[in-house]
Order: sequence, then C-alpha cells, then structure tokens
Amino acid sequence: MKHFFFLLLIFLFSACNQQENSIVERSWGSMQGLDKLVGNMSDTSYSSIRSQPPRFNAYDTAVPIEHYEGKFLWTEYAASWCKVCKSQAPQVRRVQAQLKDSISFITIMTAESTRYGDHGTVKSAMLWASQNQLDPKHVFAAKLWHKTIPEHRLFSPEGHTLFVHVGYLSAQQILEIIDYYKNGWESYQANGDAPEWMHF
Repeated sequence: MKHFFFLLLIFLFSACNQQENSIVERSWGSMQGLDKLVGNMSDTSYSSIRSQPPRFNAYDTAVPIEHYEGKFLWTEYAASWCKVCKSQAPQVRRVQAQLKDSISFITIMTAESTRYGDHGTVKSAMLWASQNQLDPKHVFAAKLWHKTIPEHRLFSPEGHTLFVHVGYLSAQQILEIIDYYKNGWESYQANGDAPEWMHF
C-alpha cells in the first residue's frame, strides 16, 4: 500500500511538472481557429487590431496599436468582475518590473460587468490601473464584452502574433513564455533558423 501511494505521488508530481512546462509551447490559438495566425511570419496585423480605430487609455487618450511597434508586446485582456483577472494582475506587474526595458505591457479592459453588451470604459480602465498599480497610459478600454478572460497575447516587434493563451499564468510561466518565443524570434531574425512554432 505504501508503495502504491509513493508511485501515485511520483505520477502526480510528474504530471504537474509536465503541465507547468507545456504552457510554454502551447498556444490556445489552435483551439480557436487562430492556428494560421499564431507564429505566422507572413502576418504583421496584431491580430487585425491594426485595422481598428485607436483604443482609448485610462487618460482618455486615443493610442493606435502601431505605437507599440519596435518592442515585444505582452497584452493582457481583463475585466473588473473577473476574480481570476484580479489575481492575474500582480503576476503581470511583477514580470513587467523585470522586463520593462525590453517588453511593452498593456492591459485591455473588456467589460464593465457581466451584463450583455456592457463593454469596458475609460472609467473602468482608470479604476483598474489604480487598483493594480498599473500605468494608466497602458491600460485601455475596449468593446469586447464577449471575450473570454483572462487572455494573454505576445506580439513580436514587427506585429507577429507569437502566443495566445486563455487562463491564469504565474509570473514564472509568463517569463518562460516570453523567453521561449523571444529567443526563437530573435534567432530567426539573426540567422534564419526558424523554431518549430513558426510558419509562413
């Protein structure tokens, strides 16, 4: 019996480690029909955001997505009613403090409440920035009430969508994801060596 429980513990530990590691290479995009977009080096559209009007940040200033070109961009989608988003914000803020010189971070507020069509507003963006100690310049409002959250996206400096994930991520996982895709993209730019996740 003791031997059985010992083997069970080893199995569970191994499964947890695999789940922790697999997050780096797993993109939620393929489950959502985004497989042609994620890792596509022929696409620089910021997932079609480029064609949309500029979004307003918490200061009520219109900012086009092109403002963030030239740096890797980590985008987090959230809403004030989302409990997971509230626990997610400190994790993103922790990574932002470590990588602020090489990565841009923005948060997009998708909704005011769970009511149908109750989209995010400049007021909700400012409140979220204040509550989570985020720079209001980089917290935006959007008409995305329907979006599943929290969602994370990583974009290359040229606008390629490198990674998409829905659900909670720890600071360590975010760092691993950024390192994995950033290194792959930079290696391709430097010598043309395309990583497995990249396609054309």
